[in-house]
Amino acid sequence: MRWFIESKAPSIAACAALLIIALSAPAVAQGTAAGTQIQNSATVNYNNSAGAAQPAVTSNTVTVAVTQVAGVSSSPATGATSGAPGATAYYAYSITNSGNGSDTFSLSAVSSHSPAWTVTILKDDGAGGGTANDGIHQAGETNVAASTGALAADGVFKGFMAVAIPAGTANGTSDTETLTAKSQFNASTTATVVGTTTVASAVLTLTKAADVQSAAPGATVTYTLTYKNTGSADATQVAITDSIPANVTYVAGSVTLNGTAKTDAADGDQVTASNGTITVAVGTVTAGTQGTITFKVTVK
Repeated sequence: MRWFIESKAPSIAACAALLIIALSAPAVAQGTAAGTQIQNSATVNYNNSAGAAQPAVTSNTVTVAVTQVAGVSSSPATGATSGAPGATAYYAYSITNSGNGSDTFSLSAVSSHSPAWTVTILKDDGAGGGTANDGIHQAGETNVAASTGALAADGVFKGFMAVAIPAGTANGTSDTETLTAKSQFNASTTATVVGTTTVASAVLTLTKAADVQSAAPGATVTYTLTYKNTGSADATQVAITDSIPANVTYVAGSVTLNGTAKTDAADGDQVTASNGTITVAVGTVTAGTQGTITFKVTVK
């Protein structure tokens, strides 16, 4: 930008002066690199009293050095996921140096259920055959990061926050994890990544009922087994066994699974009945669902 300032000398001098000042564009500390030397000078053009143009006069040069300003941002700043007891949940994140000079950011993380829950900061370095900085955790990416290392202005560090869920943690338990990136140039400059991890596990219940409370010898009793998954994750490879009690005889071919009749033989229809034991391979019971098994016996 150039400013043109015209001024008239006192009438006794009878000359006109034109002052031209060259200015650089305003600098924003966060955007202009630290150490940049901003130089500025001015030039004056004028005519003498006879109207003759005179040589331009240039001022001295003023130099202003841009100082370093720390800045850091995180992405995403928040996240949420679920995991089973004994599993590890991973949050991918990035830390960006938004300051105007090279900086290193210390990394630390804490759990709201510490020390039972542990949080480890890992590098997204592609170790073990993965792809570096892809945001997808691979089994071989186990290198711990205590800092981002030196990042140039606008440089980015990518990593994972690994949350170890303790075995036996109750379904629905929620934990908050906070990762903090702190500037080593200015310790008051920080950014955080906050994760919320909720335990999702299968919780199975099994109840048994008879259609009568008393029965004479020779009478038939129908047993009903009701299984239910009250948890928030699917139960897999579910198998239910029931041993036929003494003083009754199993009624052959009487087993039903969710209303469908089944055979007693081990023929792939999920049910086998032999040697006084009924086995039902239910398979997967999705969260929030239930099912029933029925069979009949005759009182001896």
